[in-house]
Amino acid sequence: MRRSLCIEPRDARSEILPSLSRTHWPAGTYRREELPERVLQFGTGMLLRALCGASVDAANRAGAFRGRIAVVQSTPQGNARVINAQDGLFTLVERGLENGGPVERTRLIGSISRALVADAEWETVRGIAARPELQVIVSNVTEAGFRLDGGFPARLTDLLRVRFERLPDGPPVFVIPTELVLDNGPQLAAMVAELGAGQSRAEEFRAWLSARVRFCSSLADRITTGAPPPDQRPGLEAGLGYADALLTLTEPYAFWAIESDPPALRAAFPIDVNSESVVFAPDIGFYEERKLRLLNGTHTAVAPLAVLAGVRTVREAVEHPRLGAFLRRLLFDEIIPATDLPADAAETFARSVVERFRNPWLDHEWRVILTNQEEKMRIRVVPLILAFAGRRGGAPEGLALACAAHLAVLRLPVAALGEAARLPRFVEAVTRWQSVVEREGVEGALAHD
Repeated sequence: MRRSLCIEPRDARSEILPSLSRTHWPAGTYRREELPERVLQFGTGMLLRALCGASVDAANRAGAFRGRIAVVQSTPQGNARVINAQDGLFTLVERGLENGGPVERTRLIGSISRALVADAEWETVRGIAARPELQVIVSNVTEAGFRLDGGFPARLTDLLRVRFERLPDGPPVFVIPTELVLDNGPQLAAMVAELGAGQSRAEEFRAWLSARVRFCSSLADRITTGAPPPDQRPGLEAGLGYADALLTLTEPYAFWAIESDPPALRAAFPIDVNSESVVFAPDIGFYEERKLRLLNGTHTAVAPLAVLAGVRTVREAVEHPRLGAFLRRLLFDEIIPATDLPADAAETFARSVVERFRNPWLDHEWRVILTNQEEKMRIRVVPLILAFAGRRGGAPEGLALACAAHLAVLRLPVAALGEAARLPRFVEAVTRWQSVVEREGVEGALAHD
């Protein structure tokens, strides 16, 4: 469902709107109440609503999937109560740039059936896991939850044990983690195997996992800010004609790459109706490298410079006369040449990254991006420095300036750059830029770049 968002805020203040419920689901759309729960989703947050929920909804509208999502709230804080109050419905608002022009779209998403609170309704969740129509389990839990001593792997192991005991000859199950962890599929599989090893019938369970469960690495890429700013909500809801407590703002760009045998996954989870948004592939390394280096790497490299320059958001940085030019040079002249990505594909994606960074509706703050900066620099940027030096034989000046700002913001020694600190020419460049930043500030350093 698409509507114009050119709305008079005055109308929103003068009218009490009904809350979103099943009565707002258009009669001509798919009959959601008749669809079975074919997906179990751990996580009630905005990313999975904007990606998994939207992808399943699109596949249902196309007649390709015919299934719904049962959502599990794993922590005390979550959206289960609100999801159920709205009969599983929420509105997705896409705002951003496409091909240089502004885009605004709204769609009512009907792919969620209900939400269950794990602590209070675990037996119901276990019952869903034992049904033959259930073939997909998706997760997006906190970093604390996605580890051996976290809550999620233990709960997943319990659900798979239930299916092993109650439905041993049932159809295969595809477990698809979306957490931003490299090789998240094999990592989760290893945790389940370790947790299951100490239980009864451990060898039988291990053999059943190998035969009936596929742990699929996946990459989720969609910048989603969630609820709209308070001053924008009344106008949006007035145009919709209802109040939506789960109103979800996101960018037009959406990409979900899932690593598995494509025909086998498609037989259970045929949601790749738009090949630009959902990709099934036997190896997603290309997509992981593309995002990690070109998008995340650029974020991590530029964040300290932006913070020192007093630039608040990513959009403001791209529009900044000096920082914006630096960002583009860094991305196209140093980061892309340091990757193994095909040049044409890398440049096309890099242009889309810059367009996404320019999104006038997203306030993506650098202070948030700067979280866990030291670890991000080590994983995302240092390998680029090493690769560039190995291929070009010199020091990448833009990355050296980025590292100088990184060390200044975090008050770290050069040795904190790890392997990059063992490159004499690069260390010389970083030290030189440190002096420039200290003497002239970031604006002065960018003027030299």
